[in-house]
Amino acid sequence: MCSPEFVRRLFGSIMPFRFLPTKLLDELAPHIELRNHAADEIIIRQGDSNDRLVYLLDEGLVEVRDPERGDRVMEQIGPGHYFGEWEPLFKVPRLYEIRAVQSSRTAVFSQDTFLSMLRGSRAFAQALGSVLRDKQGVFQAFDHFDAELKRAVAQGYINITRITPLYRALNPAIHRGAADDRYIDFGALIYAVRRLPQNVTHTFGYLLVDELPQAYTPPEHFFRVINTDARRRDVWEMLPGKSMVLLRSGLSDLLDLVSCLCLYAVEARKIRKRLQEQRYLMKIQNYLAGDAGAVGSEQNDLGLETLFRELPFDPEETRKLRQVWPTDTVTRLSEIVLHREMFTVDVRRRKRSYNTQRTEIWTSQIAAATRSLLGCEPGSLAPDRPVHIVSSNTHSVVNCLTPWHAAHQPEVLDWARRARPELVDHDWDSPSDCFYAVLRDYLAEHPDAKKDIKRDEEAHGIAGLTETASTGIQVQLIDLSKLAGADIDPDLPSFGAERNDLIVNIDYAFGEQAQYIINNLLLLFGANLASVSFLGKAGALQGKRGDILIPTAFIEQGSDIFEPLPGYPLERLKNRFARRGVFSGPMLTVRGTLLQSREMLQFYREIWGCIGLEMEGAHYYRRIVEASELGVISQNVRMRSFYYVSDLPEESTASLSAPLRAWEGVPPLYGITREVLYDIITGPRTL
Repeated sequence: MCSPEFVRRLFGSIMPFRFLPTKLLDELAPHIELRNHAADEIIIRQGDSNDRLVYLLDEGLVEVRDPERGDRVMEQIGPGHYFGEWEPLFKVPRLYEIRAVQSSRTAVFSQDTFLSMLRGSRAFAQALGSVLRDKQGVFQAFDHFDAELKRAVAQGYINITRITPLYRALNPAIHRGAADDRYIDFGALIYAVRRLPQNVTHTFGYLLVDELPQAYTPPEHFFRVINTDARRRDVWEMLPGKSMVLLRSGLSDLLDLVSCLCLYAVEARKIRKRLQEQRYLMKIQNYLAGDAGAVGSEQNDLGLETLFRELPFDPEETRKLRQVWPTDTVTRLSEIVLHREMFTVDVRRRKRSYNTQRTEIWTSQIAAATRSLLGCEPGSLAPDRPVHIVSSNTHSVVNCLTPWHAAHQPEVLDWARRARPELVDHDWDSPSDCFYAVLRDYLAEHPDAKKDIKRDEEAHGIAGLTETASTGIQVQLIDLSKLAGADIDPDLPSFGAERNDLIVNIDYAFGEQAQYIINNLLLLFGANLASVSFLGKAGALQGKRGDILIPTAFIEQGSDIFEPLPGYPLERLKNRFARRGVFSGPMLTVRGTLLQSREMLQFYREIWGCIGLEMEGAHYYRRIVEASELGVISQNVRMRSFYYVSDLPEESTASLSAPLRAWEGVPPLYGITREVLYDIITGPRTL
């Protein structure tokens, strides 16, 4: 144990520990131990996973060694410096060996004490963050990947073989097997495959365009449409082995596609290495050929099981392979072996275009829909008609406001007691949540009800745009004046004809695309805009799946631009979500889902105090602030941001590919939807 006086003296002489307040140092002094080290003593052993101590050197001299590289001396550390902080912060095994060169004395404290310092002093946390970023290069791997990708995009050609090693060096949090060739990371593989075009196993070249060439318009008349299971992409197969991809605005869509291709290439190579012996290739080709002496055909389950027993995959690996590709599994394996991850990506971005852009077409569609619904252009709306932009999804806002749902809730729940008893019997936050959870299944069995719902929505001022102009963003317009006195979600208050608000509900944008989308909406509705709300799902750095995250600020990954948000009354939210965790703090706006390592996530959690990560918030908010300061919209526009936890990126690689269970996702989604709608319905009438 060290005395408070000693701790103040030593810590006050070492950057960045000198920024710790005296009161905190005095509180932590009993947890700091003084140690003496003899010359040549090993203080830290390379690879040690249990050592989580941080050292401040008071006297003597130590050196950093790398036994894995011939015991090379990396550097020497003298008095008035610290070491050992990296591994406790990032929760990794010791990277190097630390050995005393001469008799030395250190002040030592645990990981918990170190984290208490970070959480107890934002000044210390920020100072340490600057050291980690600027001097120790904590994001060096990301910077290299980012620089190479931007260079390649500028040249119009991306070589996936060249950029994949840089991707592997990122050690992405949800791709735990990126740097380990000993096992196939199926959780990460299924994540990438579901977000890549379905023909990825036999495509060698991708043509990425931000606008469709006029000669190929409309492309579906010339080329086969290729689907993507879990990502909205416009893809067409131009020739066997070559596909064209229409990119969304900004770099996020391109980053996502390239990083998913890198992930796929890493894991496909592992599969190919397993199968490259001739005996395995012969078994696969004979099976696919369906020769008389072969095992059978792709559709022969018995033959398929026999084949897999002869391939170099254990039963669990076989099960996961068939989970990645439920159909044509053997064909996919054959294509992986023959393909050899030989991807080329051509990028064609228009530097100067006089043609109408997709976002502009999309904006014109919204203007036309507004004119059809309200009888006037957005720019001619009456001054006392507030407009509310909500970025959420295509169902929760409309479901809460559609009278058909409120009227038929007992009938649907009665059906669910027979058809989906496991859902009805669950202890829901609200009975209406169970209704929304079973509604899709009910409508699948009762397709005529969809027509009734459509007629009911049209009669009550709810209109949807069927076309998205290839932005991937659907839109719904809701005229509250036509819902006056109607039954809506039971957990929302009713309202009268005095509410003539217009709600513009837009589907999720994708990363940087958000700034282009929101900018056009701000220009379109201008002075009538009363509020903007972001409802989304996020990866959590605190809490568990189904919890609620309330941002106090957005931090943009890479630049660390900090955008503080207006405060929000948390008590009301905590009362609404009494059965769920509610966390408040900064949110990290990431460049891409695969572009964060565990070190990066830990950095932003401990240094910046981030509670979660998402992809659009900073892009939306920056445009709103700019529009407010420039006078495009009122400075009194209300802003709300709510997220529910869908993933835990630090805990499991499979978390992003594992769907939320109904009772995990429905209650928080509809809870934050009701919070926004409550504010709109009961909010002030003046703009």
